[in-house]
Amino acid sequence: MIIDTHIHLPVVKKGFNFEKAKNKLLSDMKKNKVDYAIMIPDNFHDSKIGDLDASLELIKNEKKLFLLGTIDIKKEGKEWIKKLDLLFKKRKIKGIKIFPGHDPIYPTDKRLMPVYKLYIKYDYPIVIHTGWSSNHSEAAKYNNPKYIIKIAKKFPKLKIIIAHYFWPEVEYCYKITRGFENIYFDTSGLADDEVIKETGLDKIKKVLEQSIRDNSESVLFGTDYAMCDIKKHIKLINSLKISKEDREKVFWKNAHKLFKLKMREYH
Repeated sequence: MIIDTHIHLPVVKKGFNFEKAKNKLLSDMKKNKVDYAIMIPDNFHDSKIGDLDASLELIKNEKKLFLLGTIDIKKEGKEWIKKLDLLFKKRKIKGIKIFPGHDPIYPTDKRLMPVYKLYIKYDYPIVIHTGWSSNHSEAAKYNNPKYIIKIAKKFPKLKIIIAHYFWPEVEYCYKITRGFENIYFDTSGLADDEVIKETGLDKIKKVLEQSIRDNSESVLFGTDYAMCDIKKHIKLINSLKISKEDREKVFWKNAHKLFKLKMREYH
Protein backbone atom coordinates (compact mmCIF):
# COMPACT_ATOMS: atom_id res chain seq x y z
CA MET A 1 0.00 0.00 0.00
CA ILE A 2 1.10 3.58 -0.61
CA ILE A 3 -0.24 6.74 1.02
CA ASP A 4 1.01 10.01 -0.46
CA THR A 5 0.92 12.50 2.41
CA HIS A 6 1.73 15.61 0.36
CA ILE A 7 -0.23 16.11 -2.82
CA HIS A 8 -1.93 19.03 -4.59
CA LEU A 9 -4.52 19.30 -7.31
CA PRO A 10 -2.93 19.48 -10.76
CA VAL A 11 -3.57 22.52 -12.92
CA VAL A 12 -5.48 21.27 -15.95
CA LYS A 13 -4.89 23.82 -18.71
CA LYS A 14 -7.53 22.89 -21.28
CA GLY A 15 -11.08 23.52 -20.15
CA PHE A 16 -9.96 23.91 -16.55
CA ASN A 17 -12.27 23.02 -13.71
CA PHE A 18 -11.70 21.40 -10.34
CA GLU A 19 -13.56 18.21 -11.25
CA LYS A 20 -11.20 17.60 -14.19
CA ALA A 21 -8.24 18.30 -11.92
CA LYS A 22 -9.49 15.78 -9.36
CA ASN A 23 -10.06 13.16 -12.04
CA LYS A 24 -6.50 13.62 -13.32
CA LEU A 25 -5.17 13.35 -9.77
CA LEU A 26 -7.05 10.09 -9.19
CA SER A 27 -5.94 8.75 -12.57
CA ASP A 28 -2.28 9.51 -11.83
CA MET A 29 -2.60 7.94 -8.37
CA LYS A 30 -4.01 4.77 -9.91
CA LYS A 31 -1.31 4.68 -12.59
CA ASN A 32 1.38 4.90 -9.91
CA LYS A 33 -0.39 2.51 -7.50
CA VAL A 34 -0.96 5.14 -4.84
CA ASP A 35 -3.91 3.92 -2.77
CA TYR A 36 -4.69 7.07 -0.77
CA ALA A 37 -3.48 10.65 -0.65
CA ILE A 38 -3.64 13.66 1.63
CA MET A 39 -4.45 16.74 -0.40
CA ILE A 40 -3.17 20.19 0.56
CA PRO A 41 -5.14 23.27 -0.55
CA ASP A 42 -3.70 26.71 -1.06
CA ASN A 43 -4.10 29.18 1.78
CA PHE A 44 -5.47 31.93 -0.43
CA HIS A 45 -8.79 32.19 -2.23
CA ASP A 46 -9.38 31.53 -5.94
CA SER A 47 -6.25 29.42 -6.34
CA LYS A 48 -6.08 27.15 -9.39
CA ILE A 49 -5.17 24.25 -7.12
CA GLY A 50 -8.10 25.00 -4.84
CA ASP A 51 -8.49 26.85 -1.57
CA LEU A 52 -9.82 25.08 1.52
CA ASP A 53 -13.51 25.64 0.77
CA ALA A 54 -13.21 24.44 -2.84
CA SER A 55 -11.22 21.38 -1.75
CA LEU A 56 -13.70 20.45 0.97
CA GLU A 57 -16.49 20.38 -1.59
CA LEU A 58 -14.41 18.54 -4.18
CA ILE A 59 -13.44 15.54 -2.03
CA LYS A 60 -16.70 15.37 -0.07
CA ASN A 61 -17.57 11.83 -1.23
CA GLU A 62 -14.17 10.71 -2.45
CA LYS A 63 -12.86 7.67 -0.59
CA LYS A 64 -9.21 7.89 -1.64
CA LEU A 65 -8.55 11.51 -0.69
CA PHE A 66 -8.11 13.13 2.70
CA LEU A 67 -7.54 16.83 3.33
CA LEU A 68 -5.35 19.15 5.37
CA GLY A 69 -6.52 22.54 6.50
CA THR A 70 -4.60 25.71 5.64
CA ILE A 71 -4.59 29.22 7.02
CA ASP A 72 -3.35 32.65 6.02
CA ILE A 73 -2.64 33.92 9.50
CA LYS A 74 -1.85 37.42 8.15
CA LYS A 75 -5.45 37.89 7.02
CA GLU A 76 -7.71 35.36 8.67
CA GLY A 77 -7.00 35.59 12.40
CA LYS A 78 -9.27 34.28 15.14
CA GLU A 79 -12.32 33.64 12.97
CA TRP A 80 -10.34 31.25 10.80
CA ILE A 81 -9.13 29.34 13.87
CA LYS A 82 -12.77 28.88 14.88
CA LYS A 83 -13.46 27.49 11.42
CA LEU A 84 -10.59 25.00 11.72
CA ASP A 85 -11.91 23.92 15.12
CA LEU A 86 -15.30 23.21 13.57
CA LEU A 87 -13.75 21.26 10.70
CA PHE A 88 -11.95 19.05 13.19
CA LYS A 89 -15.13 18.39 15.11
CA LYS A 90 -16.80 17.34 11.87
CA ARG A 91 -13.75 15.22 10.91
CA LYS A 92 -13.30 17.10 7.64
CA ILE A 93 -9.54 17.68 7.94
CA LYS A 94 -6.61 15.57 9.14
CA GLY A 95 -4.13 18.27 10.07
CA ILE A 96 -2.93 21.62 8.78
CA LYS A 97 -0.13 23.03 6.67
CA ILE A 98 1.49 26.41 7.16
CA PHE A 99 3.67 28.08 4.53
CA PRO A 100 6.57 30.06 6.04
CA GLY A 101 8.68 31.14 3.11
CA HIS A 102 5.75 31.29 0.72
CA ASP A 103 4.26 33.61 3.34
CA PRO A 104 6.54 36.13 5.09
CA ILE A 105 6.04 34.57 8.53
CA TYR A 106 8.18 32.49 10.87
CA PRO A 107 6.96 29.34 12.64
CA THR A 108 7.51 31.22 15.90
CA ASP A 109 5.01 33.96 14.93
CA LYS A 110 2.83 34.59 17.99
CA ARG A 111 -0.29 34.57 15.79
CA LEU A 112 0.30 30.86 15.20
CA MET A 113 0.25 29.91 18.88
CA PRO A 114 -3.54 29.35 18.99
CA VAL A 115 -3.21 27.16 15.89
CA TYR A 116 -0.59 24.97 17.59
CA LYS A 117 -2.76 24.65 20.70
CA LEU A 118 -5.73 23.63 18.54
CA TYR A 119 -3.74 20.82 16.97
CA ILE A 120 -2.55 19.57 20.34
CA LYS A 121 -6.19 19.51 21.42
CA TYR A 122 -7.19 17.23 18.53
CA ASP A 123 -3.85 15.34 18.38
CA TYR A 124 -3.33 15.89 14.66
CA PRO A 125 -0.06 16.93 13.01
CA ILE A 126 0.95 20.28 11.60
CA VAL A 127 2.95 20.29 8.34
CA ILE A 128 5.49 23.10 7.91
CA HIS A 129 6.84 24.09 4.50
CA THR A 130 10.64 24.35 4.53
CA GLY A 131 13.56 24.89 2.19
CA TRP A 132 14.12 26.88 -0.93
CA SER A 133 11.43 27.79 -3.36
CA SER A 134 12.34 27.71 -7.05
CA ASN A 135 14.36 30.84 -7.93
CA HIS A 136 13.71 32.16 -4.44
CA SER A 137 16.35 30.73 -2.09
CA GLU A 138 15.90 33.57 0.42
CA ALA A 139 12.48 32.12 1.28
CA ALA A 140 14.29 29.57 3.44
CA LYS A 141 15.14 32.24 6.04
CA TYR A 142 11.54 32.03 7.25
CA ASN A 143 11.39 28.25 7.68
CA ASN A 144 14.82 27.43 9.06
CA PRO A 145 14.55 24.40 11.41
CA LYS A 146 16.12 26.48 14.18
CA TYR A 147 12.69 28.10 14.54
CA ILE A 148 10.85 24.79 14.28
CA ILE A 149 12.78 23.24 17.17
CA LYS A 150 11.75 26.22 19.33
CA ILE A 151 8.13 25.26 18.67
CA ALA A 152 8.90 21.58 19.28
CA LYS A 153 10.37 22.50 22.68
CA LYS A 154 7.56 24.87 23.59
CA PHE A 155 4.87 22.35 22.60
CA PRO A 156 6.28 18.84 23.17
CA LYS A 157 2.88 17.27 22.47
CA LEU A 158 2.58 18.99 19.08
CA LYS A 159 3.35 16.64 16.19
CA ILE A 160 5.33 18.55 13.58
CA ILE A 161 6.04 17.33 10.05
CA ILE A 162 8.87 19.10 8.26
CA ALA A 163 8.06 19.12 4.54
CA HIS A 164 10.89 18.99 1.97
CA TYR A 165 13.56 18.42 4.65
CA PHE A 166 14.77 22.03 4.37
CA TRP A 167 16.47 21.33 1.04
CA PRO A 168 19.22 21.83 0.03
CA GLU A 169 20.48 21.88 3.64
CA VAL A 170 19.23 18.41 4.49
CA GLU A 171 22.24 17.47 6.61
CA TYR A 172 21.87 20.62 8.70
CA CYS A 173 18.15 19.88 9.12
CA TYR A 174 18.92 16.33 10.26
CA LYS A 175 21.52 17.43 12.80
CA ILE A 176 19.53 20.25 14.36
CA THR A 177 16.28 18.25 14.69
CA ARG A 178 17.79 14.91 15.73
CA GLY A 179 16.38 13.54 18.96
CA PHE A 180 13.06 15.42 18.87
CA GLU A 181 10.40 12.75 19.22
CA ASN A 182 7.65 15.13 18.08
CA ILE A 183 9.37 16.06 14.78
CA TYR A 184 8.68 14.07 11.61
CA PHE A 185 9.65 14.48 7.95
CA ASP A 186 7.91 13.94 4.64
CA THR A 187 9.83 13.13 1.47
CA SER A 188 7.95 15.58 -0.75
CA GLY A 189 10.06 17.14 -3.47
CA LEU A 190 13.21 15.20 -2.59
CA ALA A 191 13.18 13.26 -5.89
CA ASP A 192 12.64 16.40 -7.95
CA ASP A 193 15.40 17.15 -10.48
CA GLU A 194 16.02 20.68 -9.14
CA VAL A 195 16.19 19.49 -5.54
CA ILE A 196 18.59 16.68 -6.43
CA LYS A 197 20.78 19.06 -8.42
CA GLU A 198 21.04 21.59 -5.57
CA THR A 199 21.23 19.05 -2.72
CA GLY A 200 22.85 15.89 -4.08
CA LEU A 201 21.11 12.52 -4.30
CA ASP A 202 23.65 10.79 -2.06
CA LYS A 203 23.05 13.38 0.70
CA ILE A 204 19.29 12.97 0.40
CA LYS A 205 19.46 9.18 0.65
CA LYS A 206 21.97 9.28 3.51
CA VAL A 207 19.85 11.66 5.58
CA LEU A 208 16.65 9.68 4.99
CA GLU A 209 18.37 6.45 5.98
CA GLN A 210 19.82 8.09 9.11
CA SER A 211 16.41 9.45 10.06
CA ILE A 212 14.79 6.04 9.64
CA ARG A 213 17.52 4.34 11.68
CA ASP A 214 17.05 6.89 14.46
CA ASN A 215 13.26 6.55 14.46
CA SER A 216 11.54 4.33 11.90
CA GLU A 217 8.25 6.15 12.49
CA SER A 218 9.61 9.60 11.67
CA VAL A 219 9.60 9.55 7.84
CA LEU A 220 6.46 9.65 5.69
CA PHE A 221 6.14 9.23 1.94
CA GLY A 222 5.13 12.43 0.13
CA THR A 223 5.68 13.72 -3.40
CA ASP A 224 4.49 17.32 -3.82
CA TYR A 225 2.48 16.19 -6.86
CA ALA A 226 1.62 17.72 -9.32
CA MET A 227 4.73 19.91 -9.21
CA CYS A 228 6.81 16.76 -8.69
CA ASP A 229 6.72 13.25 -10.10
CA ILE A 230 5.16 10.40 -8.11
CA LYS A 231 7.12 7.63 -9.82
CA LYS A 232 10.48 9.28 -9.05
CA HIS A 233 9.59 9.51 -5.37
CA ILE A 234 8.58 5.86 -5.21
CA LYS A 235 11.90 4.98 -6.85
CA LEU A 236 13.74 7.09 -4.25
CA ILE A 237 12.18 5.21 -1.33
CA ASN A 238 12.80 1.85 -2.98
CA SER A 239 16.48 2.79 -3.42
CA LEU A 240 17.05 3.33 0.31
CA LYS A 241 19.02 0.76 2.27
CA ILE A 242 16.29 -0.01 4.77
CA SER A 243 14.36 -3.10 5.78
CA LYS A 244 11.12 -4.20 4.15
CA GLU A 245 9.30 -3.41 7.39
CA ASP A 246 10.71 0.13 7.50
CA ARG A 247 9.85 0.65 3.83
CA GLU A 248 6.23 -0.20 4.59
CA LYS A 249 6.30 2.25 7.47
CA VAL A 250 7.52 5.01 5.17
CA PHE A 251 5.10 4.18 2.35
CA TRP A 252 1.95 3.99 4.48
CA LYS A 253 2.06 2.76 8.08
CA ASN A 254 3.50 5.93 9.59
CA ALA A 255 0.96 8.12 7.78
CA HIS A 256 -1.90 5.83 8.77
CA LYS A 257 -0.93 6.17 12.43
CA LEU A 258 0.08 9.84 12.54
CA PHE A 259 -2.93 11.21 10.63
CA LYS A 260 -5.30 8.66 12.22
CA LEU A 261 -6.67 7.66 8.83
CA LYS A 262 -9.68 5.40 8.48
CA MET A 263 -9.41 3.82 5.08
CA ARG A 264 -12.38 3.89 2.74
CA GLU A 265 -14.23 6.29 4.99
CA TYR A 266 -16.40 8.92 3.36
CA HIS A 267 -15.84 12.55 4.34
